[in-house]
Amino acid sequence: MKAALLVCALLPLAASAQTLRATLPPITYHVGLVAAPLFPGPDTLRRPSFVLPSLSEAVVVGRVSPQLVVVRRAGFLYTTPVNRLSDYDPEDASPLPLDPQTQLITYQGVVEVPGVSQADLYARAAAWVASTYPPADNVLEQQNPQAGQLLVKGRRPAVTHAPYEGVLRSSYAGVVRHTLTIYVKDGRYKYVLTDLTHDALSTPALHSGGPLEQEKASLYGYAGLGSKKTWDELKTDATRDARRLVASLQAAMTLQPVRKGPKSPSDF
Repeated sequence: MKAALLVCALLPLAASAQTLRATLPPITYHVGLVAAPLFPGPDTLRRPSFVLPSLSEAVVVGRVSPQLVVVRRAGFLYTTPVNRLSDYDPEDASPLPLDPQTQLITYQGVVEVPGVSQADLYARAAAWVASTYPPADNVLEQQNPQAGQLLVKGRRPAVTHAPYEGVLRSSYAGVVRHTLTIYVKDGRYKYVLTDLTHDALSTPALHSGGPLEQEKASLYGYAGLGSKKTWDELKTDATRDARRLVASLQAAMTLQPVRKGPKSPSDF
């Protein structure tokens, strides 16, 4: 009898939750130090249906507003505030930028820096490389101030996430290597960040995933579901980090903070 009453009580919540729609590919994020409430709809003033504990996982499958996302739990859909997710970035759901010629994930662009000479832009780029990459994490393969070109073979740490004694923990998972080329001319610079490749190095019980363009990787000696989830998360983390590297470079080259999102109508 009690079980039947419980089912009857949960059915309206489930039906309400299902009015939401999954509009994005599922991406796993992590709840921060404050628990994340799950609401049956966009109304966050009502009592939440569930609460995701701190440091747990949240699978985001849609977006209601810049402040509210759709989360899938046990087959049903709910909303939660993005400020409860420690690593949320709306750009994660965008298609990966594949170069039409190489078919490699490639972040590239030309940024105008009016009134700044090639020599000054080169100095800013070199200073940014020195401050961004620890000595062990980059090999500055080419430095050519006259031609205005720097070529960096860099690497960034990779992590995996897995529960340990009931708590989700992050573990070292080797590095993601990349190639970054910076070209500078008077008043502008160009960047090309590509060749993203996972290298497990000497991480115990973990295999190198290889190029991030692969849909699957045998991280644990097989390319099944266990490796698939970890591989997807590793790729999301690595490409998010690549975007942040590009934004950091732009801030250093232009001496201006990088704005995210649409401009204000009054900004012209």
